[in-house]
Amino acid sequence: MRLSIIFIPLLSLVPCIIWLWYFSSRNLYKRPSSRILTGTFVLGGLATIPALFLNLFGQSMLIGIFGPGQMTHLLALLFVVGPVEEISKFAVVFLFPYRSSEFDEPLDGVVYSATAALGFAAIENFVYLAQNEPTLVLLRGPLSNPGHALFSALWGLSLSRARAAPNLFRERFPILATGILAASLLHSLFDILLVAATHLTIFFFVLLLIAMVGLFIFVRAQIIYHRETSPHRAGTIFLPTGRFCQECGARGASGTRCIKCGVFIPEPEEMQLCPACSTPQRPGAKFCARCATSLKLPARENLHTAPHFSTVTPEGEERIAFILNQNEVHVGRTLNNEFVIPHPSVSKRHARLVCGEVEDGQYLIYDLESSNGTFVNGRRVKEMPLVDGCEVRFGRVNFVYRAPGEAARGEAARREADAV
Repeated sequence: MRLSIIFIPLLSLVPCIIWLWYFSSRNLYKRPSSRILTGTFVLGGLATIPALFLNLFGQSMLIGIFGPGQMTHLLALLFVVGPVEEISKFAVVFLFPYRSSEFDEPLDGVVYSATAALGFAAIENFVYLAQNEPTLVLLRGPLSNPGHALFSALWGLSLSRARAAPNLFRERFPILATGILAASLLHSLFDILLVAATHLTIFFFVLLLIAMVGLFIFVRAQIIYHRETSPHRAGTIFLPTGRFCQECGARGASGTRCIKCGVFIPEPEEMQLCPACSTPQRPGAKFCARCATSLKLPARENLHTAPHFSTVTPEGEERIAFILNQNEVHVGRTLNNEFVIPHPSVSKRHARLVCGEVEDGQYLIYDLESSNGTFVNGRRVKEMPLVDGCEVRFGRVNFVYRAPGEAARGEAARREADAV
C-alpha cells in the first residue's frame, strides 16, 4: 500500500515531465516563462474535473438514446470524449497563457498546448494506474502522454495562426474551429483504436503506433519551421531602398554609402511604394511599373464601421487587415502585439496607435524607433494623426487607413460649405 502511494504519482508524473521538457526546450531563442508553464500544467490537470462531468453527462445522454452497449461506447469516444477533453485543454490555454505577453511567437502555441495537455494526461495516468489494470496501463503508457500533447498541438498551432490573422470573427473562428476539430477527431480515433487493440488484436496497436509516429513527424516539422522563422531568432531585417547617389549619380541604396564616391545616400523624404507589391515607385507615377496596380487609391465604400487598416490586392480590391477596436494598439512582428505583421522588415515592437489624443475618435500613430520606419503617405514620421484614406507603411508592408466617422464628418462639412 505504501509503495503504491509513492509509485502511482511518480509513474503518473515522470513521463509527462519528460515530454514537457522535450516540448519546452524546442525553442532555442526564447526560454518559456517557468511561471506560465507551471500554471498551465496545473490548470491542465484541473481541467480533468469539468471534463469528467461533461464526459459522464454526454455518455449518459447517449445511453439514454441508444441503450448500453459497445456501439454506444464507441459513439461516446467519437462524439463526447475527444471533443470534451480537447475543448477543456483549449480553454486552459486560451484563458491563461494565450492572453499573456509571454505568448509572442507561433512556437508558443505548441509549447503551451502541450503543457496543458501533459497536465491533463498526468491526472489521467494517476486514475488508470490506481485502477490497477496492467494491460491497459501497458498500452496507454507509451502513447497516451505524447498523444495528448500531439493532438493539442494542432489547435495550439491554430491559436498562433489566429493571432496573426485579421481580428475579425469570420477570419479567426474558422482557424480555431479547424484546429479543435482536427485534434478532437484524432483524439477520438486514438481512443477507438486503443479499445480495439485492448479487446481485439495487436494489429490495431501497430496501426495506432504508426499513426502516432506520423503525427509526431508532422508536429516536429512544424516545430522546426517555426523555430527557424522565430521573430526572436534575429533582429529586424533592414531592407534598403534603391536610389541614385546625389553626387555622382551611381546607383546605390538609401541609408548606405555610395560604392563609387563614398557619399552617404540618405533616405528620401517621401518614398511611395505600390500598395499591392511594395515595389518602390518613381515620383508622380500613377501605376506600378511591376504589377500595374493603380497607385492613386480612390474613395471606396468602407468595409467596417470602425476605423481599420486594409490591404490592397493586385486587382485593386481592399480587404480588412485589422480593426482598431481599442484605444491603444501596438503594431509589430511578435504575437504579443494587437496588430501582428509577420514580415521581416517589421520590428518586434514597431509602432503604437492611440485614439483621442488629438480629437475624439481620431488615431495618432507613433513610431517606436523601428528599424525600417513608419511612413504616412510616403513620408517617414515619428508621430502623426491619421486621416481617412491615407497610406500607412510599417517597414515595407503597406496598408490603407479607413475611418468611416472621419469620412462622414468630412462629407457633412463639404455639404455645409456648398450650402453656404
